[in-house]
Amino acid sequence: MYSELEPVPQRVAVIGGGAVGCYMAMQAYQAGHQVHLCVRTPFNRLIIDSAETSHETPVTITADPQTVNVVDWVLITTKAQDTRSTKPWLDNLVDADTVAVVLQNGINHEEQLRHVVDRGFILPGLVYVAVERLSPGHIVHRSGNRIIVPDGEQGARFRDLLRGSTAHVVLDPDFLTAAWKKLLSNLAANPITAITLQRMGIMQRADIGELAQRLLDEGVRVGQAAGAHIGQEDIDETLALYNQFTPDGGTSMLYDRLAGRPLEHEYITGAVVRAGQHYGIPTPFNQTLLTLLRALS
Repeated sequence: MYSELEPVPQRVAVIGGGAVGCYMAMQAYQAGHQVHLCVRTPFNRLIIDSAETSHETPVTITADPQTVNVVDWVLITTKAQDTRSTKPWLDNLVDADTVAVVLQNGINHEEQLRHVVDRGFILPGLVYVAVERLSPGHIVHRSGNRIIVPDGEQGARFRDLLRGSTAHVVLDPDFLTAAWKKLLSNLAANPITAITLQRMGIMQRADIGELAQRLLDEGVRVGQAAGAHIGQEDIDETLALYNQFTPDGGTSMLYDRLAGRPLEHEYITGAVVRAGQHYGIPTPFNQTLLTLLRALS
């Protein structure tokens, strides 16, 4: 049982040494927990820069799944296309009482994870944090601290888990809608910045703004068919969000392309195109970008 007055230290494993994984490891450590950061390639130090400070977080970093044991919480922060690669870790980290929190872009990732691990609890989450990996184990936190999870027992436990950190966990009773809103936030800026190799300043161009509007409009119509309560106001909010970024800001997909890593387009643009095909809704603008993104990969 968690208590605001008497927080209980928990065993937390974070799978994924990218920007979000390093950020979440820092948050869990700030909250007073025992943290293992599980990575593909080991590094020695975890350093987080922000506008105000630069500090090292002394978590345990390991690249060998055989060195870890069952934990209370697993935070999965790999890119969506790498979910299946987490199985060696999950085999050792998860038992019937473990909560696995999926913190990835896209939708319906809990279904994909259930094909990898058949025990414990799965909690999907949406991360509204702008972070960039500068080098292995060194990230810069540019803005944001909000994490949305479904309202319910496991969501409340996760909020309590991070109490004492700077993360702000929000419980949402309509997580389907929240997930589609998050997908919209990635739907235009991520592929446009990745294809053009430009940072967020490109989103201020009038012609790019028109393209973004069309991409988001397709996403809204498909999301509505899937049951999400979204509309034109969400398009307006997404475009306004893009305007809040500094011109030198970026997106996760841009950072991946710059670093030569695989892109997660199948779980963002591809998710909209596939859902559109399922519901019989044309998505020609997203289909065009998906074709280009597939060519890049």
